[in-house]
Amino acid sequence: MANKLTRRDALAGGLTAVMAGGIHAGAQASQATLTAESPRPGSATLDFLADEPLVNADRARYFMAREGLDALVVTRSPNVFYLSNHWPQSDRMGWSGTTVAIFPADPARPVGLVMQGFLYYYSHSPESRFFDRLVFPYTQSVESQLEGADEAPVAAPIRTRRDNNPDLLEPREHHRRRMLSLAAEPAADARAALSRALHGLGLQAATLGIDDPGLEPILREGNDKVRVRAAENTLRRIRMAKSATEIRIMRMAAQRNVEAALAAVSRLREHGSTRELRADFFSEAGRRGNLGVFMVIDGSSSEVLNEPLTDGMAISIDCVSACRFYHGDFGRTVFIGEPPARMKKVTTAVANAWRDIQEQLRPGMRFADIPRIGQASLRRQGMDLRVSFTPHSVGLFHTDHPQPSLLGPRSLDGLVLEENMVLSVDCPVMEAGLGGTTHLEDLMLIRKEGAEPIHEVPESVIAV
Repeated sequence: MANKLTRRDALAGGLTAVMAGGIHAGAQASQATLTAESPRPGSATLDFLADEPLVNADRARYFMAREGLDALVVTRSPNVFYLSNHWPQSDRMGWSGTTVAIFPADPARPVGLVMQGFLYYYSHSPESRFFDRLVFPYTQSVESQLEGADEAPVAAPIRTRRDNNPDLLEPREHHRRRMLSLAAEPAADARAALSRALHGLGLQAATLGIDDPGLEPILREGNDKVRVRAAENTLRRIRMAKSATEIRIMRMAAQRNVEAALAAVSRLREHGSTRELRADFFSEAGRRGNLGVFMVIDGSSSEVLNEPLTDGMAISIDCVSACRFYHGDFGRTVFIGEPPARMKKVTTAVANAWRDIQEQLRPGMRFADIPRIGQASLRRQGMDLRVSFTPHSVGLFHTDHPQPSLLGPRSLDGLVLEENMVLSVDCPVMEAGLGGTTHLEDLMLIRKEGAEPIHEVPESVIAV
């Protein structure tokens, strides 16, 4: 019988598979609101990510101390990126578990990064000016070594570009060489590099928080002193309050997302179908430097369906795109010509409820209180509508807060708003037979005394 591939095997395989290197509103919007026909290109620089950490280090260490963690050891791409500013390139090409970031609780110990040597040199070092990191690269054992030999494997050298004329090397190549010189000597495989990293950072007998259960047996191999705990929701709780660097990139992501949505909707009559509208949104997001994630149109996020958009319809849009993996999230109702009268009343009521919610957003407010405020507002307006008013933190994920699970909290009742978190409150009307669909959503930055939008805010209804 064939051996069953376990999660542990898959993770270990991902860590070693790339060793060879060289991988391979209640009012209608004015026409002025829709003047997004000339897209502003995504020229705003992201250079600050080369030397401004994304991680809110003090906040991370507060939660680590509270949970008795000596370090976070992570391999999932969003967590690696958050702790090291590096999104594993090979993970974007179908691999998994190729990179590990290690964030010690002791600020005197540097951040560690375990990754394939060639990819460190070729992909990561050009976008990094962090000279205080410890990089533990891995390659593969030299081909001449006999399999099963008793001596420790000898690592092959890290592949680099061959010099034809040193006098013609570009500044980028000089920087690559400098960064490579600061890395540790390569290990022959990923497991050896991870072991070196733990010893080099003094964490071989530590309590480690991990984001992937596949890491646990690897960390425990030959080490009965290390203690391992699940920490995915710890990382999500840390990320709920954004660092200044994260807020900067979230503003870019959110504004570009809104502009892309408005530009695509302004041509809705030309498109005439949901598929064309969605494609235009993705295109406009790309022209601004964002990457399209999804777009819900008229209550469906299906990219297979292609339904007509015709005069007299009222449709909802929910647009999500990301800038360097940070998400924008924006929802509106679009009136195509004159909609059913009922829809005007519904959109006005939802806009009023969203305004009532915004006025009460404060640090310390429970997530669970937000839907109650929205429903109370609808009742005061004499409207019997099923609207979710669902709050969620937005960042590296569309829903970026601790999630109920077997490994985490049983519910979200204990979550509260925190200063510097970016909050979305989804306001779709979850009813059929209204004569259309409606939605309203903006991203709000929670401040000490209230909340402010993180992007320009168009009217709650867009008329085309």
